[in-house]
Amino acid sequence: MKNIIFSHESDIDGLGCIVLSKLAFDDIDCILKENVDKLEKTFRAYIESGDLNQYHKIYITDLALYHPSLAMVAKSSLKDKVLVFDHHVSAIKEKLNIYRFTKIVEEDEKGKRCGTDLFYEYLVNNNLIKTNKAINEFVELTRLEDTWQWKKVKNGEKAHDLAILLNIIKTEKYISKMIERLKNNPENFEFDKKEIRMIKHKKEEYNKALKSIMTSAEYFIDENNNKYGMVYANYEYRNDLAEYIERNNNPEEIKYFIVVAMDKGEYGQKSYRSIVQDFDVSEIAMRHGGGGHPSAACVNITEEQKAKVSKLTKKEGLKYLANSNYTRRI
Repeated sequence: MKNIIFSHESDIDGLGCIVLSKLAFDDIDCILKENVDKLEKTFRAYIESGDLNQYHKIYITDLALYHPSLAMVAKSSLKDKVLVFDHHVSAIKEKLNIYRFTKIVEEDEKGKRCGTDLFYEYLVNNNLIKTNKAINEFVELTRLEDTWQWKKVKNGEKAHDLAILLNIIKTEKYISKMIERLKNNPENFEFDKKEIRMIKHKKEEYNKALKSIMTSAEYFIDENNNKYGMVYANYEYRNDLAEYIERNNNPEEIKYFIVVAMDKGEYGQKSYRSIVQDFDVSEIAMRHGGGGHPSAACVNITEEQKAKVSKLTKKEGLKYLANSNYTRRI
C-alpha cells in the first residue's frame, strides 16, 4: 500500500517534509494546503469518502489537524495510520497534541523544532530514509530558517538564502531541485553558481523594494498600548520587511509589524512579525482567529473584510484589518 502526506505549501518547512517523503518512499501522494482551514476541509472530505483507507500511512506535516477531523480519526481505525508532525505554538495552546498520533513540539531539549526535523527524526528512527550529510544539512537549514534561529548562528544566512531560492524558483521546481541535489550530492549541500547569482540578484531587488514599501507603512497603538507598524505588500516580502526594520534599528520603535498580503490565499492574509525580541505575536494572532509562532504568526482575511477594505483609505483599511477577526469555517 502507498502512503500519503498533507503538508504546508507556504514555506520551506512544509516543502521540506515533501522532499523527505519522496526520498523515503517510492510511492507517495502529496497534498499541499495553504492553511489549516483548507487542510481540515480536504482531510475531512478524504475521511468521509473512505479514500484514506487505501493508504498504509497518512502523514500531516507543518500543519496540525483541528476538529472535527482529530476526533473523527481518534474514533476510527485511522488512528493507527495517521501521524501529525507540527510545531506551531498555537496548536499546542489549542491542546491538539493530546492524541497519541499527534506530535506537536515547539521546543524541547534539542532546541526549536520544525515540521521538517520532527518528520525527519521519525523517518530516521524507523529506518525509512537513507540519510547522508547533505540531507542532515538540508533539514538543519530548514529548521534554522523556519524557527528564525538563522539570525543567531554563524553562517546562518545560508538558511535564509534557501528561503529566498524558493521565492525565486517556486514550489514545484524547488521540490524537484532539492530531491535531485540530495540524491546526487550526498556529502554536502551547496548552491550552484547559477543559484548564487539568482539569490544575490534577488537580495538586491529586495533591498530596493523593501525601502519603497516601507514608505507607505502606517503606525498604530493596539489595545495593550503596543506600537506596531502595518503595510500592504506581496506575501513574499513578509519576512524580509521585518528584517529590514531590524537592520535599520527600528526607527519607529514598534513592537511588531503586520504585512497585509492580498495575494495570499483566497482573500488575503495578515502576517505578524516580532520586531522586539521575545514579543509574542502568536498571542495577538490567536486573539484575532489565527495562530503561529511567538515571532511569526498569521490571520486569514475574509471575503467580507476584503470587500470593505476596498472602500476605505489605505490607513483606514489597515486599521480596520488590524482589528478584524477571522472565524474558522470548517
